[in-house]
Amino acid sequence: MKIRKSSIVLLVFTLYGINYFLFERVLFFNELLSLIGLLLFINYSFTCSGKFILPHNMVYRHVLYFIVLGFLYAMFSLPIKTNWYFYFRNLSIIYSAFAFFIGFYLYEQQFEFYKRAKKWIYGYALFAFGARWEFLIDRNAYAFWFALVKKDWRITSVLLLVGLYALYVISYTSLTVILILMIVLGIRYIKNYKQFKLVAFGAFFVFLLIFVSAIPFLKLYKYDPVSLFGDVLFVYEQHPWFQIDHNSSWRLIFWYRTLVESFPQNLFGIGIGTPLLPYSIGTNSTGLPVDDQTLAHVVGTHNTFITIFVRFGIISIMIFGIVYDIVLKEFFKYKNYYLTHKNDGGVFLGFVTLTCVGLFNLLIETVTLSALYWISLGFVAAAINIRRFSNAKG
Repeated sequence: MKIRKSSIVLLVFTLYGINYFLFERVLFFNELLSLIGLLLFINYSFTCSGKFILPHNMVYRHVLYFIVLGFLYAMFSLPIKTNWYFYFRNLSIIYSAFAFFIGFYLYEQQFEFYKRAKKWIYGYALFAFGARWEFLIDRNAYAFWFALVKKDWRITSVLLLVGLYALYVISYTSLTVILILMIVLGIRYIKNYKQFKLVAFGAFFVFLLIFVSAIPFLKLYKYDPVSLFGDVLFVYEQHPWFQIDHNSSWRLIFWYRTLVESFPQNLFGIGIGTPLLPYSIGTNSTGLPVDDQTLAHVVGTHNTFITIFVRFGIISIMIFGIVYDIVLKEFFKYKNYYLTHKNDGGVFLGFVTLTCVGLFNLLIETVTLSALYWISLGFVAAAINIRRFSNAKG
């Protein structure tokens, strides 16, 4: 049986997605996927005569805008970087975006691949459930569970999703997982884009109100200036709400420091190879395996879009805002088509799930997950192209 090159690439992507601790941390699959994406981009963008061509797809073009912006910041960061090691660690934020072109150009091949690979992925699920079942419900592997559920997304698929999330909440007692579930189900069942925007703006307003109300308490992290993250335990003691979920409270402190205290300098971005937080050389105040200097450069804000904003400025967030406006408007306008045609609905909902994970964790800025995000976005961009072509043809 002939093995297609595309199947090998998709296999690498799948292995990376379901167990990135092994396939990225040991085998550097993120870098491999980024390189393959770059080669695909070159292959499809340049004709034999040397002419440069681009598809008529606004998501595709805005990904290119982000890559160009990122490399401009990479050049501007050279004189201000801390050292070459941290510079190249942060550079992955930019070069990982090339993985987008894998999703875009191998979109059609992925359906046949996952049809053949389904039994193996289900086999992995059974193994994970028996050996260490939390592997089965890793938040970042949901893109693959969406790819395998029924294309029409009937109630059985939704119940499976809710059940997996419930197991995760019980295991990790995390409010962020509950919020992710609410967002994904909202995307599935909200009727149109106008309703979604009203709900999204309402939720953002409530969060903003809570965040502004919490600022007087968040400032108190300064009581322990020696610690990289500050006196977070003291902040937790100031109000019962901070004790409900320490992980979420810690994020609020981090977001306050990088969004409010750093304003308005963060509007222009701090570049790459530079620290997100002040630190003392040679100290380890967190008890984590790496020192404060390393954490300050690579930890991220645990909201991937805040991290992108802090490093690349307001223009980067405008680019992502346009991308999400295109994607969500498209999905809601043609939801019936996407939820019944092949498994485009799973492609969209998998990407939304990854986005939700990025709202509360590292995603685009970490090599263990970045290519997963960009390839999923590539699938979505290709699905939009095919829908438009089929409508024009019809």
